[in-house]
Parts: sequence; structure tokens; C-alpha cells
Amino acid sequence: MPYINLNLPEEQAAQATNFASLLGINRSVYIRRAIDNYNRQVEREILAEKFKNASEKCRAESLRVCQEFERIDRIPE
Repeated sequence: MPYINLNLPEEQAAQATNFASLLGINRSVYIRRAIDNYNRQVEREILAEKFKNASEKCRAESLRVCQEFERIDRIPE
């Protein structure tokens, strides 16, 4: 496992130490879990942005298809 030297503000380091202790884990495990959780959050945000962009790209075509179906629905049988 690669080694990372991390400088934290005193308050942040104290919180990490305190919460890790309450969870019964060491601070390194706590920080790794925090990074994992944040990575998953960022991944979800990036995926949501990709879905939004893809949706915007097909919006015009979807609107055209809907309008075409509306015209078909108005044709008397």
C-alpha cells in the first residue's frame, strides 16, 4: 500500500482521532474510509453529470418524436 503523508488542521486531526476511537478503529482506517466514501460521492456526481449531458443531447430528438406521435394521434380513424 502506498504511503501518503497528510497534514491536517489540528481540529480536523482531533476529530478524526476522536471518531476513530469511538468506532474502535485506528485513525488511518478512519481516514481511508472517509476517502472511500468521498470517492464514491464524487463518482456519483460525475455519473449524474454525464447522464444530464446525454439527456440534453437527445432532448431535441425526443421532442421531435413526441410531436410526430401527437400528429399521428390527431389523424381521424
